[in-house]
Amino acid sequence: MNLVFGILRFDGTPVSDSVLTSMAEGFVSAPDLERRVEVHLEGPIGMGRLTIGGRSVDHPLTREGALICAADARLYQAPGIKSPKDLSAPDREALLCALHAQYGDDAPAHIDGDFAYVIWDENLQRLSFIRDRVGVRPLFYFHEPGQFLLWSSHSDMIVRSGLITEEFNLDAALAQFTYDMSDVESTLVKGMKRLPPAHKMHVTSSGEVKKQRYWELKCENPIRNSASLEGCASKLRQLLTDAVSRRLPQNETIGAHLSGGLDSSSVSILAARALQREGRPLHTYSFVSRARPDVHFIDERPYTDAAVQSEPNIYNTKISPPEDFADSIAEIRDRMAVFWGAEEKVLGAAERDKIDVILSGWGGDEIASFNGKGAYAEHFVRGRWRLLWEEVNARSARLGASKRQVLANEVAADILPHGLWKVLRRAAGKKEVPTPVDETLNAMVQPEFRQALKDGPRLGANTRKNRLLRFTQGHIAYRLENWAMQGAYRGIQYTFPMLDRQLLEYAIRLPASFTKRNGLGRAVFREAMQGVVPESVRTLPRKLAPFPCNLLRLAEQKNDYLEELQVMREDPRLSAVLDCEAVETLLQQAPDVDQVKAALNEEAAGGPSPSLEPTLAVEPLMFLRILQARLGGRTQP
Repeated sequence: MNLVFGILRFDGTPVSDSVLTSMAEGFVSAPDLERRVEVHLEGPIGMGRLTIGGRSVDHPLTREGALICAADARLYQAPGIKSPKDLSAPDREALLCALHAQYGDDAPAHIDGDFAYVIWDENLQRLSFIRDRVGVRPLFYFHEPGQFLLWSSHSDMIVRSGLITEEFNLDAALAQFTYDMSDVESTLVKGMKRLPPAHKMHVTSSGEVKKQRYWELKCENPIRNSASLEGCASKLRQLLTDAVSRRLPQNETIGAHLSGGLDSSSVSILAARALQREGRPLHTYSFVSRARPDVHFIDERPYTDAAVQSEPNIYNTKISPPEDFADSIAEIRDRMAVFWGAEEKVLGAAERDKIDVILSGWGGDEIASFNGKGAYAEHFVRGRWRLLWEEVNARSARLGASKRQVLANEVAADILPHGLWKVLRRAAGKKEVPTPVDETLNAMVQPEFRQALKDGPRLGANTRKNRLLRFTQGHIAYRLENWAMQGAYRGIQYTFPMLDRQLLEYAIRLPASFTKRNGLGRAVFREAMQGVVPESVRTLPRKLAPFPCNLLRLAEQKNDYLEELQVMREDPRLSAVLDCEAVETLLQQAPDVDQVKAALNEEAAGGPSPSLEPTLAVEPLMFLRILQARLGGRTQP
């Protein structure tokens, strides 16, 4: 795999080789991985490529005429190339140069893939930065007006350049903590930004910067409700099959996330079938709770096992969560944490299997396998009352709920403003509507900082708008970047067939009635996966939580967390940011150990599933740990 980095000086000063050396050394990879660095120095421009992994070969930065390219890229479609996924790194860079020579600034619109690349045009004296449509490959930059612009695939490389002072961006950290993804560019280092997905940026030698979006997901030629669901499902299945196939490079070992959900199961099984035809295995990694003699967990294990048993070509490794919620605070400069260490355990197992690429079903929920949020409300608003009544009946039978409950929770709740809906339920003596996660975390933030935070978008009575809101929210690229930066340490890349451009552009056209039908969400995608995934997975009404053990672990460690919080609240820097009393209240509300065990065992005996919402109480504590680390340790009050 490749990481790109470099510097452009605006004052004409020649770039020193030491700057590029520092940037390359700033990224620390696993000690057993080979590392090769290639640089191009020419006056005020310095470009570099760090290649990681034993299968790489030495090759200088690619020059084609007046264009010089450094790329972190895997291409899936390109003009005139039958199988661009199997191009070597030099050939990929040569192709990118040729496309820019042919199409100019429109070149990114002619390729599909996972990429972040930089091209220097000697004739124009201009740098071009291009990032893929959904943000699979990161690209960061630091612009010091009148002096220089630094860029890299990994934020640590910019920090280690020796040219900037690392200053913690508390505002960006609070936004990440509260799931406020409205600012898609800021990082935890002041002045460092990321190029957003589907964007290109041009920087001239004089320091002029121009940024532009080159692609946006839109619905062109929407499919009508009268269309054949079966026909659309067949098209959806073919598009996903092709998307998976494009992401299986030859001569590389392939892994995949495999949960009990529909998306990862579909991706894994389609990949396993394609690889079997080539005599290659698929290694999969599944999250399960650690077995205990005193409690029975209902998790995703039966459904992951069903997928594994359905395909002889799937090799599976079970992954249990870390012992402590926050025992893995990330050292990545622009991230608060990397999902509490679970993915690090996946990468550890993948490294032992010598995996090169991990496929993931992440991103399917937003578009391709959307659960139909707002579909019933849309039927009501658009006068599809007969269809609505048929669906309410089906939903009522499937959930065992009254028709009035279905109308209230899946029509009125999506039409009325959230605040009004809560008031009406309270006035009617109904159970309180759960507070959205972002609102709960916002309430932990001290008023001085809270006013700058934005609530997440609220979905309504328009399924297509709901899908686009979720797709553009920023959380997809955030998670993709996390995995890309974690995987880079071990030379492992991630790819996401459910976010394939052709699949996205088709799925967004599907009507509301195809997203929820016969009382079941993801209707058209479920139909598409008939004969692919096991029926137990395909017809599962809801995805199970991967780690129900987290609830028990919270109960068992609650007193330890409360003691830790009491120490933290003595640090005025921490208590100035979060309301530690509110954090304590949230922790105190966590159930006791015996209550949790009884609830989990009752679920195992066929009873209701316990809510995992209390585990949210640990997030403020984790954030305080991260602040403590980033602010330089504890300060005495």
